[in-house]
Amino acid sequence: MDSISHGLLILLATNFGVAIGAVLLLWLISIPLRDISIIDMFFAVILFAITAVSFVIGDGVTARKQLLLVLVGLWALRITVHLIKRNWGHGEDPRYTKLRSWANDDRSFIWLSLRKVFLLQGVVIWFVSLPVQFAAAYASPPVLGWPAWLGAGVWAVGFFFESVADYQLTQFRANPANKGTVLKTGLWKYSRHPNYFGELCVWWGLFLIACDNAIGLFTIIGPVINVTGQATLDKKLAREKPGYADYMKTTSGLIPMRPKKEAH
Repeated sequence: MDSISHGLLILLATNFGVAIGAVLLLWLISIPLRDISIIDMFFAVILFAITAVSFVIGDGVTARKQLLLVLVGLWALRITVHLIKRNWGHGEDPRYTKLRSWANDDRSFIWLSLRKVFLLQGVVIWFVSLPVQFAAAYASPPVLGWPAWLGAGVWAVGFFFESVADYQLTQFRANPANKGTVLKTGLWKYSRHPNYFGELCVWWGLFLIACDNAIGLFTIIGPVINVTGQATLDKKLAREKPGYADYMKTTSGLIPMRPKKEAH
């Protein structure tokens, strides 16, 4: 147990340095670009870097570390490519542009963005990755247990939902005739946020893999902290899109379910 604790502490400290170092690099890049949205496009790359470091220096079972490396790698590749295609060249996210109004000048904003965005994101990323870090640190059980297989299954469900949902939304937005309308077909018929549902499944699946050993239960903060902001987004869309309020009445907010019949 002492060797696990010592190895885990080294792993956690190393990956905290990786997370903070990565966000500092992105912060420096954001200054000449005048766009701090790059943190959103590359956060998954940081999570994969943490997984890769855990694979290399973690003392855990190779099979478990390999499973994590493949699952996080596939997730990070897909979501990074998707976000770069969607966001690159479209300017800074309005959330961050609004944040600029909090500062008196560009110099003040540079330091504000470091504290309020980049360093905060670095800490959150480190916490989200705790299941991966813990699972890479222990050698017992020596083979993949049922929690790991169950976790891989939950991850697969999540990966399917977020991949298909993002593709359907991208295709819908690409059609000018759909501007100002609500996507109600495909997976979006059964959930208002199937991509968020998928994202949550991915990280709950990784948490279950960490639960191969009881010590992994302590990493539950990882999937819990990975909140979606669903309620805030629903309010915003209800204000901006005609028909969205009615869509909310008939369609599940997160977990895919058969849509309700509209009341007449």
